[in-house]
Amino acid sequence: MKILIIGAGKMGEAVLKRWLQNNSEFKKEIGVVEINNKKRNTLKKKYADVEFNKEIPDFWTGYLLLFAIKPQTFLDVAKEINSKKITTKIVLSIMAGVTLRSLKKRIHCKATFFRAMPNLASNIGMGVTGVFSRKPTIPKYKKKVEQLLNSLGWVYWIKSEKLFDPLTAISGSGPAYVFLFLQIMINSAKSFGFSDKTSKQLVLKTIKGASEILENNNNIDALISDVASPGGTTEAALKILTKNNTNLMIILNKAILEAYKRSKKLGENA
Repeated sequence: MKILIIGAGKMGEAVLKRWLQNNSEFKKEIGVVEINNKKRNTLKKKYADVEFNKEIPDFWTGYLLLFAIKPQTFLDVAKEINSKKITTKIVLSIMAGVTLRSLKKRIHCKATFFRAMPNLASNIGMGVTGVFSRKPTIPKYKKKVEQLLNSLGWVYWIKSEKLFDPLTAISGSGPAYVFLFLQIMINSAKSFGFSDKTSKQLVLKTIKGASEILENNNNIDALISDVASPGGTTEAALKILTKNNTNLMIILNKAILEAYKRSKKLGENA
């Protein structure tokens, strides 16, 4: 195995799935460590050619080690890894909150360390992934990491690791904010008498169309004005959304700030 993925939760499996889809030869090169027996057995059936283990193999030697575990479990996993005396060229982490400094301190192997934060849409190759590594970085390793992450969607190299917690709060958690907003709109449509299917399509196609327009236009205020005619229906709705006691901007900013604080908190004990 040239690549070892530790953890096969939602993001770990998403990475595995995309890497296999983009390179059929990877099924012979990827190994996965998953301690949950039920999850591991399910994945064995789903990815029959991939080697799954309950524990990290002794003296494992490979090219890339990926951490796709919950940050709360990192310290215990790090101790296990060090006891196994593994060797790897690259260590890549997609754990929220865990800094490169913590990774290097806890993982006792000579490797180039990278930190990344993908999001849920990586599962379909339309994700957003921020990635960072401290200089100097070996060019061929950086190129390889970018190549692997490109299979998940759009890749953005972060200039400062301090931006990781904000990134987590915006794009990492962002899909959930969008899903909640969509759910509210869909439920509103259903309450007016539209069918479940039609309600979903009305909202999804509205959001998709708005996103496409925004791709080619940076002036959001102007776009809002284009829809909100004076005295019209949109203006009536926006007055509710921007009232002091129900201001959507204030509420959402507060929510994102809480996600940011939580990301920082998760890394404190790592």
